[in-house]
Amino acid sequence: FSATSNSDTIVTRSYTLHGNGIIDSSSCILHEVRPLPRDPNAEEDEVELYYPTIRRSFVLPNHAEEKVLTIRQTSFGCGRLGATVWPSAIALAALLAGDSREFIEGKRVMELGSGCGLPSLVAKQICNAQHVLATDYWEDGNDTNSGSGDRLVPKNLFGANLAYNIGSSDADNDNDNTSVEHLDWHDEMSIFKIAHDFRPDVIIGSDLVYYPMDTAPLLQTLEILLKNAGGGDGDDGGGAKVDVLLLLPLPPNAEREALPDFRTRLENGELGDGCEVTMDELEMVGKGSGSDDDEERHNFLRVRIQHHSQ
Repeated sequence: FSATSNSDTIVTRSYTLHGNGIIDSSSCILHEVRPLPRDPNAEEDEVELYYPTIRRSFVLPNHAEEKVLTIRQTSFGCGRLGATVWPSAIALAALLAGDSREFIEGKRVMELGSGCGLPSLVAKQICNAQHVLATDYWEDGNDTNSGSGDRLVPKNLFGANLAYNIGSSDADNDNDNTSVEHLDWHDEMSIFKIAHDFRPDVIIGSDLVYYPMDTAPLLQTLEILLKNAGGGDGDDGGGAKVDVLLLLPLPPNAEREALPDFRTRLENGELGDGCEVTMDELEMVGKGSGSDDDEERHNFLRVRIQHHSQ
């Protein structure tokens, strides 16, 4: 991971979020920039030793310091679906740094399905979260309830790459108010443990609804965290206000088989009493710096959930 200030950055692509629920689209902008040269004396770690990697760098132009945030992508062989920075992660990062910065500042933030960790890095470096916990699922040799089925499960070094990206010393370790943990949505006890130990105030995630077999476990994970977390500075937890912010891709750019069922179950109140769910749609426009014709558009379902103690 690196976060540096540099006035010589070259913008290669710009992303802007739009939508009726966006207070100020001019604040929800993220630039992708040409990565800074790597130190030729830097040693390779295990991820780079075994897998090809590439670096992508991003700048939030409305942030006073305009820090350059660099993410290391790994190969599909290592990270599977989490090997790359997906448009949903870029959109969530722009949303956090713009419209939702005050929503994150000073809070204990947990990301589900972190992948390469861009939103977690933005929460830490740009939004000044008190503590960030990035979670995802990868092979670790101890899974008993994973229900992996036909899922493409990342290799064990995927966790090391996530830790590298967000500035944590290693997977499952803390460093500078940043942590990475292996989390299986199918393992109920591990979710209760994180809810009790970390007590997030805010839960974020992007492009989480992929496999139909994960829909029920994801809803259960959200319910456990909403009703048993929060109150990180208190003694009890489980009664404080907890917020969830998810950004999920919509057609035509992305087809997620499990999304209609997930959306319906949220609308039908599956998270139970005390959970207020609101949903709206946002659009992200990406434009290349070299041509007016180089434009892409992505649509997202924004899901916001609040839980208050009864």
